Amino acid sequence: MDSFDTIRLNKITLRAEGYLELGLPLRTLAEVKTANDLNLPFSPRLLYLEGSALFELKKYRDALFPLGQAVLLEPMEISYWLLIGMCQKRVGRCDLAIESLENALILQPNNPVVLYNLASYHALAKQTDKCLKYLARCLHLNPGFREFVNHEPDFNLVRTRPEFHQIMLESDEQLKKEELV
Repeated sequence: MDSFDTIRLNKITLRAEGYLELGLPLRTLAEVKTANDLNLPFSPRLLYLEGSALFELKKYRDALFPLGQAVLLEPMEISYWLLIGMCQKRVGRCDLAIESLENALILQPNNPVVLYNLASYHALAKQTDKCLKYLARCLHLNPGFREFVNHEPDFNLVRTRPEFHQIMLESDEQLKKEELV
């Protein structure tokens, strides 16, 4: 790719990002189409933006292809794995959502967002022990996630478990200690 094409691709990517931030996923997809029409090579970032726009439009199955291409080109980018997991969850494939997040966990084993989502997906898959393990790790690293847990229906299956109450109690105590510091 010559420098002119690189500049064009960067401008298209910036516009696509801007449209997505403004909540205009159809405009984001139009920018992706522009890059395609100009025969510019797709960057992982532009593929991710295409997947993100499709996700915003609730076209989860369609989003998986560009996201899969993005992760093949840039497998160390955790946001790609997270969005793939979110799409897989929404198409009813918790097993693949878990697999995607396990890949993200290898990259960032102490990322509370990854741990929270893994806990959620394991809860939906009725794998309560793994759910509670990841939830405990998440809340230990960032007790602020406790607020999300309170409102997340994915955790309804484990709410009655004594281990769940213990995890929530410990995160509450940790939050109180942090407030005193």
